[in-house]
Amino acid sequence: MSVSTIQLIKKGEGLNIEFKRTIDSSFKIAKTIVSFANTSGGVLLVGVGDSGEIIGVDSELTELQKLERACRELSEPPISLGFRSLVLDGKNILRIEVEESLEKPHVAINEKNHHTVYIRVKDKSVPTPKLLVQVSENVDLQKILNTRHVKTLIQFLRENDTVTVKSYAKMINISDKRAERMLNDLAEKQILLKISLGKAGLFSLKLRNN
Repeated sequence: MSVSTIQLIKKGEGLNIEFKRTIDSSFKIAKTIVSFANTSGGVLLVGVGDSGEIIGVDSELTELQKLERACRELSEPPISLGFRSLVLDGKNILRIEVEESLEKPHVAINEKNHHTVYIRVKDKSVPTPKLLVQVSENVDLQKILNTRHVKTLIQFLRENDTVTVKSYAKMINISDKRAERMLNDLAEKQILLKISLGKAGLFSLKLRNN
C-alpha cells in the first residue's frame, strides 16, 4: 500500500488525487469529498503538502472526526469513505478513498446552510453554478450551440445547477427518449458533463478552459 501511495504522491494532485497538510474544517473538506463522489472517485492524502512533501498529521483522531462530520452531516446524501493510516518517512499520514457514487449527485452544505453540487475538474472541486460552456473553434460545434433547443438548455443551466432528461424533454416539448439522445450527444461533444449514472440522466455544463 505504501508503494502505491508513494506513486500517487509522485504523480501529484489531479482529477482523482488531492493533498491536504491538515483538514482545516469539515465544511471545506466536504466539498472535496462530494466532488470526488460526483465525478469518478478519488484519493485524499492528509498530512501531505501541495508539492508532495510528507508532513504528517499530529492527531489522526482529530482529522478523522472532521472527515466523519463532512461525509455524514455535511454531504447529502451521506458518503461512505475508506481510510488507511500509513507511515511514510517516519510520519503518519491518512489515505482517504472516495468511490464514484451510485447515488450522485451529492451536495455539500456550507456554513450558511447553502447546498451546492461540486464536481471535480482537473485538480479543483468546482461548484456547478460556476460551470460554463466550453466554446470551441469548431464550426460544426458553433452551429450546435446556436440552435434554439441548445440555446434554451444553456440558458437554463446558467441559472440552475443541473438538468434531467425528463425536465429537458418537458422544457422543449419532445419525448424523453429524444431528449436523452440529445443530452448524451452534447455530453460526447464536451458541451455537457453527465454526472448521473442512472437511466434518468443528470447533466451540467462543462467548465470553460479560459
